[in-house]
Amino acid sequence: MFANIIPLTKIPIAKPQIYTYELGDLANEIKIGQVVEAPLYYRSTFGIVAGIAPTAPTNIKYKPVTKIIDPYPIVNERDLHLAQFISDYYYAPLGLVLKQLTPELLKKKIKKLTAGLAKINLSLINQTATLPTTLTAKPEVIIGTPTERYQHYRAIIAQVLRQKQQILFLVPELILLPQTENWLQQTFSSQQITLLHSDLSKSDQLINWRQAQTAGAKIFLGTRRAVLTSFYNLGLIIVEEEQSLSYKQWEMAPRYDARTAAEKKAALYNCQLVFGASAPTVRAYFKAQKGDYKFAGKPSRLQNVNIIDMREELRSGNYSIFSDALQSALAQILTTKKQAIMFVNRRGESTFVMCRDCGHVVRCPRCQSALMEHATKILSCNHCNFKTPSPLVCPACRSPRIKGFGTGVEKVERELKKIFPAANISRLDTSITPSLKNLSQRQQEFVNGKIDILVGTQTALPLTSAKLELIAAINIDYILNFPGWQTDERAWQILRQISGRDDAGQTIIQTYNPDNKILRQLARGEFNSFYETALRARADLKYPPAAKMIKLICKSDDYDYLQKASAAVAQKLNAALAGQEIIGPLKPMPEKIRDFWQREIILKLDLNYNHAILRNILCNLSNEWSIDVDSLT
Repeated sequence: MFANIIPLTKIPIAKPQIYTYELGDLANEIKIGQVVEAPLYYRSTFGIVAGIAPTAPTNIKYKPVTKIIDPYPIVNERDLHLAQFISDYYYAPLGLVLKQLTPELLKKKIKKLTAGLAKINLSLINQTATLPTTLTAKPEVIIGTPTERYQHYRAIIAQVLRQKQQILFLVPELILLPQTENWLQQTFSSQQITLLHSDLSKSDQLINWRQAQTAGAKIFLGTRRAVLTSFYNLGLIIVEEEQSLSYKQWEMAPRYDARTAAEKKAALYNCQLVFGASAPTVRAYFKAQKGDYKFAGKPSRLQNVNIIDMREELRSGNYSIFSDALQSALAQILTTKKQAIMFVNRRGESTFVMCRDCGHVVRCPRCQSALMEHATKILSCNHCNFKTPSPLVCPACRSPRIKGFGTGVEKVERELKKIFPAANISRLDTSITPSLKNLSQRQQEFVNGKIDILVGTQTALPLTSAKLELIAAINIDYILNFPGWQTDERAWQILRQISGRDDAGQTIIQTYNPDNKILRQLARGEFNSFYETALRARADLKYPPAAKMIKLICKSDDYDYLQKASAAVAQKLNAALAGQEIIGPLKPMPEKIRDFWQREIILKLDLNYNHAILRNILCNLSNEWSIDVDSLT
């Protein structure tokens, strides 16, 4: 007997991803989906059994499987197909994808971890789950306020529970887990809610993963990676806040999108798929137009939205970052014992530090990006975490007229405390509350009314409270003018998220350009008009969803090599992909990160383009290259 095994390690995509091994005495114990140990070249590695055959494909001597690490399969056959799909679609090594599909397993701790599974009936893992007998409906996109969306979810979840099937509820950020878990527990009090996310301990990750593979637990709540979990009898996937960029893993391979993976998983499990958002992605709207998705619910009506022209504030002598209207609203909030959220899209005290005499901007020596200033007078790099004290004089011309520019959450928090010294003002951003425990604590303080004014980045926007009366965007212009082909869409989604809620009495949006087209569409409630305009623009410029976009990133500490290598690949692509748009090599911003120079090549491909020629080129790129399919930037 022989087994096809996928090593859980990075193997270049140009090489075979599955290897055949002899089973020997293990033939009667081996199962598809098990974790085994086997030799690979000159070392030993873990691998997943992908297939079993009585004979070998060729008449050569095969290496034997060393041992079975865990007798119970960790991945089912459907999710092996999902892994293969992700590997093919995103040009990612299959072993790396499967490492994402499996919980953290450590050789020395495998017995200790498995011991914690005693309370789970693992024999059920080997049973065949009963699948739905009818084809599922088209994926739904539920739009509306959070309350309206969750009413839809409640009805759909109840129906799936009656069918004795499992539910996977995805949220994009850790901070959404506590309030979503609380809602699920209150709504479905008889059900155990099982969490699936990276902040769990390694043993809890494995135990909860195993829970999904049995018939016991029914409701699973997790972040992006949870979509890769293997289930016993999955009947429903809910993707809440569908518009969130956090569903895309962009910082490391495999650079998959959980929304795309959810579509494939729903097809493999033949289960329902539901997306929810106050302002869905342009892609979702496009798919609904084509008939691939269907919309449910309706756009929330905007009430009490006040767009403040900050130019008028300057003309009237108000040089504060807070308009008179906002200061009055906050004073009223504090008088009536209500709460407010102040949205700022930048961390830190200032976005950059610049000399007012010579114009020198203090930059990271490793990345060449502008350093962000904190209230502690420490400068930090957003890309490599380099830190240095803020200079007292300009490093270039020695002038003392060097200061921070721009507005971050720390500056807003500090200025608010000056104006309202008696108020309990706190801030929420990932730089101070990175763990789920800290996020939950800050969230609970807000829900319990211990925080009067919460200052935060987009992380704070989903929070809710019975006393929440006001949400304000301090300076929306940074979002409206951020360079990028998705700027309008992201601005629209954030503005709808701020103003389209049912738990805040009023919304204040401060801007120096109230005539911006997105703000006008927001004020007039032109929901469909925004999407139709965006789709026309994407079609004219050949951007997704009107085209397929792939970004190639080359990194090297050798600048000359980078120049030559990126130019050579661009030349090869231009010669091979006739009729397709190849842009670059381009210098990204920042051009240098962690001592590595970067170049990018953007591919804009027709939706019906045959990828066979492109695949041959991309699979043979050197190790300096990364491939980002469906890039968001």
